Amino acid sequence: MLTTNPNWRKAEEPKSGVAQVAATYVNWGPGEHILPFQTRFLNEAFERKKDGTWKYRRVAMNAPRQNGKTKLLTALIIYVLYVLGGQILVTAHEQAAADKIMQDVSDSIDKHPELLALVSKRRTTAGKAQIRLSTGADVQFRSRKGKTSGMGGTFDLVIFDEAQELSSTYEGMISKALKTRRNALIVYTGTPFLPDSKGDSFNILLNGAEEDDGLYALRYGIDDDTCDITDETLWAATNPLYPGIIPRESFLTDIAIARQSGEAGVMDFRIQNLGLWFEQTIPPVIPADLWSKSMLDLPHDRDTLVYAITYDPLSSMIALSVAAYSEKATIGGKDYAEHAHIVGEIVDERTSAGDWTWIPTMLKTAPRKTTVVLDAGGLSNPIREMLPKGLNIIQLSGPEFLATQQGFVDLLNNGTFKHPDNPQLISEASNATKANSGDMWKFVPIRKGETISGLKALSEAVWYRGVNKPQPKQAPQVVYV
Repeated sequence: MLTTNPNWRKAEEPKSGVAQVAATYVNWGPGEHILPFQTRFLNEAFERKKDGTWKYRRVAMNAPRQNGKTKLLTALIIYVLYVLGGQILVTAHEQAAADKIMQDVSDSIDKHPELLALVSKRRTTAGKAQIRLSTGADVQFRSRKGKTSGMGGTFDLVIFDEAQELSSTYEGMISKALKTRRNALIVYTGTPFLPDSKGDSFNILLNGAEEDDGLYALRYGIDDDTCDITDETLWAATNPLYPGIIPRESFLTDIAIARQSGEAGVMDFRIQNLGLWFEQTIPPVIPADLWSKSMLDLPHDRDTLVYAITYDPLSSMIALSVAAYSEKATIGGKDYAEHAHIVGEIVDERTSAGDWTWIPTMLKTAPRKTTVVLDAGGLSNPIREMLPKGLNIIQLSGPEFLATQQGFVDLLNNGTFKHPDNPQLISEASNATKANSGDMWKFVPIRKGETISGLKALSEAVWYRGVNKPQPKQAPQVVYV
């Protein structure tokens, strides 16, 4: 079952046990109380059948940040601890997120003497945080960065917070600890995927929620990655705490900050504030509207050509891409100065299992001393042997290789790079996300079966052209004798 962007703002009675605990015991803050959307969610998601078992064995909630997910988890934890006497594991990607939930649970317990009286042990040590009751009920708070966190226990309730970072491997390992529990419950809470999110489970869960009768899923968010971020109806539709708890001024401030970072900042606002969801798991590192705005077919200065050759071992594809400075031109009534932009595109991509002679054929007409960036791994030496004489062949260091991709995105963001309408390039740009590599990052494909080798080659050619500016053309000198 999947519910998307419900407008739950009408007052509702707490009916489920979890909702009643939330209304009575959760510390909502000075002068605050449970809101209608929270009551409705807790009533529906944690309904119990006549035999006492949960109606839904799995519950998921996805919403933009700062929409009260922690308070909802606190209510559930207190209910399972004090009413059901259960064993609970709370996991989050970062220990700080797990600690935040523990602090909220502790604050609610401390404000009610009847709850506090049953606490027999409370430990706040990172990696060992725990609350135990004299009844034997227990809750542990762990970071998933410890690969064995939660192993060895048997639980009635498992909470995967920051579920956008949850790996299917860890999920499967922990879920096995619930098999012997008749009334086990798994809860997933998270925000939409960011470009550097690592999870591979939450998206699959939510994408299949509509057909799963054993899953209750609630999602607040948009699907349009080009939506108007100033549309206040979208703010309200995707943020159940707006405008009662989250004020209008907060959105206006976030928009101003987002615009300072250009298209990437605007896309981040759509993800973080409006819950933009990408079915492919994570969004591409190059927003679609940024890529569209950079489309302009300018003529190039042949004397500034830079080629790049890459090899993708995962897809066994060899790619050749090219970049150059633009020539002076007038397009659509607008004048473009010489070298105002860097232009580039994919020349060709072919499998490494075929004939490689297409590479030197493509390069044989290049001007003498044209730079070719050769980044083909183990194929670099045999490819080098095939290339025409007189070319300037260079190979990048590891840090330079990583710098090419960040530099390429920077040139997109500042409007320097322009490209023609090339379907293969558009496809690869939409398929590229980023993965951390030390202190930097690199392009990796979202859809693993599709190559992005042409985009990688293009980023190398564009970056090299950008940091190695051509010498100004010298007018021919006339010598009088």
